[in-house]
Amino acid sequence: MIFLDDQYVSSPEEIDLILKGGKRDVTASVVFTQSKSGESWVKHEINTFKAAVEDFLKEKPEYPMSDFLKSAHSTFNSLISNVGKLSGGRPNCEAYFATTGQVPPENARELWAARNTMNLGIKETGLFGEVAVEFLDRDVLLAKWNAAEGAVETTLSVLGMASFPKSPKIEEGYVVTARAKDFVVSVLSDEKGKLRTNIFDENVRAYIGSDNDVNAEIIETIEDADRQKRFGVLNNGITIISPDVRVQGNEVFLKNFQIVNGCQTSNILFSERGKLTEDATLMLKIIETDDAGLIDEIVRSTNRQSKVQDEQFLATLDAIKAIERFFEARGADEEHRLYFERRTHQFADEEVKAIRVFDIKEVAHASASMFLARPDLASRYPNRLTGEMRDMVFNPSYKEEIYYSSSYCLYRLLLLLSNNRIDRAYRRFRWHVLMAVRLFLEGESPALLNRGGIREACQNLEQFFEQDDAKIDRLAALCAAAFPDTSIPRDDLRTQSYVSEVRDRVLDYRNSHKGV
Repeated sequence: MIFLDDQYVSSPEEIDLILKGGKRDVTASVVFTQSKSGESWVKHEINTFKAAVEDFLKEKPEYPMSDFLKSAHSTFNSLISNVGKLSGGRPNCEAYFATTGQVPPENARELWAARNTMNLGIKETGLFGEVAVEFLDRDVLLAKWNAAEGAVETTLSVLGMASFPKSPKIEEGYVVTARAKDFVVSVLSDEKGKLRTNIFDENVRAYIGSDNDVNAEIIETIEDADRQKRFGVLNNGITIISPDVRVQGNEVFLKNFQIVNGCQTSNILFSERGKLTEDATLMLKIIETDDAGLIDEIVRSTNRQSKVQDEQFLATLDAIKAIERFFEARGADEEHRLYFERRTHQFADEEVKAIRVFDIKEVAHASASMFLARPDLASRYPNRLTGEMRDMVFNPSYKEEIYYSSSYCLYRLLLLLSNNRIDRAYRRFRWHVLMAVRLFLEGESPALLNRGGIREACQNLEQFFEQDDAKIDRLAALCAAAFPDTSIPRDDLRTQSYVSEVRDRVLDYRNSHKGV
């Protein structure tokens, strides 16, 4: 791919059009990419990429070329013939080798040597100014994909402003007063006048509606003409973070900003925007930072004044966001569509069946039970996500598949229990059933949660719960073997000794039914 001043060009005619008229100092970049769907980094694949790029850069390449590559090579030759019009007299070159794994560790010397050799080989052609050969892992790919969705920018007029002293990790910070109407138009509304819902992604809660007592009181304040004039004093204000804040006169420019506190106030102001007058003002705290740790600290501190459960603060973790994206990807068809409620009340305004919605706590319970053999924790703390479970379950090295698959299996199990295809007496053992099924399928040597093999294991687990008579009968038989006494005291379900008993019964049953 070739870019002139960040504009993609795909033909010699486009290059001529941009460079005509004697225009000079155009920045040009030539970009090569090689992507692999797997997670491994293989030296000979990097070397193959290197050889293909170096052959492409020849005046007459020797490797066979597709029509696309032939067109790209013709465009490249046109670019090289116009180097006198380029900034620096030469284009720059970027080459990216991408996989879905993690970036190779520093001690993988052969891989890094292959990358460095490729970098040197491209430089030695003498065709380019700057050369960069980079590895792209899954985290970088996700970040670039998110950035490709387009930057959110706005400029807000303010009535007054005071700056915070500069502090570590915070480039700039301000407390400003703005008209509520200006805030709604400039910050909350997109170019079509609709609410920018994505600016609340870092908030721990979604909008919970007007029925909430606090939210109802905010609406009452807006509806009362006298109280609306005091809105800026009565309301706690809104906290905004942005990696790029610029102040000029009485205007504040914001780019890629997030509202981390004040989601409820913002949604109400937007829904009641027609009632706002010029007298309604709002206090905003605006902080410039892109430090993830500091952002998390700000989220926690600014949300402590309201009742927020500890697990809700997990919503801002990258690992949790990755799980949300995975749920969205797997939900392409109705059969597999589940909803991961990363933020409280996230799907309150959507027509979504409750049985398909899983919050952070429920996903943690399901994955801990199925993949970590700890159904006792889910049974012991049905309404809580303990620190022990949180730290155990949300390991950044684990594949996102385990969170979706365990939730899907729980969803299928609950459906079977609700329509009595599986005896409802087993509902109280649902967390132990998840553990039992994995033990039955994989035995005592299960797939590792941070390796590619877990994907096949997850597929097998999901298929075990399919709505097929033979498979339902197999699940019912497993439940009968694992839980012969359905009347045991509830307290027993919360012990690891009972987990061990279930484990032994399942393994015995598995050994006696091999090949069945």
